[in-house]
Amino acid sequence: MTHKQRWAAISVAIYVVFVIAAIVIGFLDPSQIGLQWTIFWYFVVAALCYYFYFKNVSYREVVYYATQLGLNQDDLKAMVPNLKETQDVPNPDHPDFFSPFAKVPINVVNVLTDKLVPMAKDAGIPLYR
Repeated sequence: MTHKQRWAAISVAIYVVFVIAAIVIGFLDPSQIGLQWTIFWYFVVAALCYYFYFKNVSYREVVYYATQLGLNQDDLKAMVPNLKETQDVPNPDHPDFFSPFAKVPINVVNVLTDKLVPMAKDAGIPLYR
């Protein structure tokens, strides 16, 4: 199972648990909150699960390429031009299992991915799967 498949499975499992909990507990019962709100919350949670998947895959991709290229956290910080004080970059030496939700924003991970993928191709590193 590839990393992307694993994160997709985790995201789907989270969504399924939410749906089962909503049905069993009844906190999204259309007769209580209305059909529109029920549908809205199912879509919101689905979008959050997709964001969870996408951010964790992107985070892991940065960690993978940085590790393969022998880069550390300071090298990655130098690659992000406008890094704010409250933002951070992934630490390839000590990666978190889950991508930090707010500390490592998706735009920082996207900038790093855009820079690391060409470097990895030039170095002959296999693509992240």
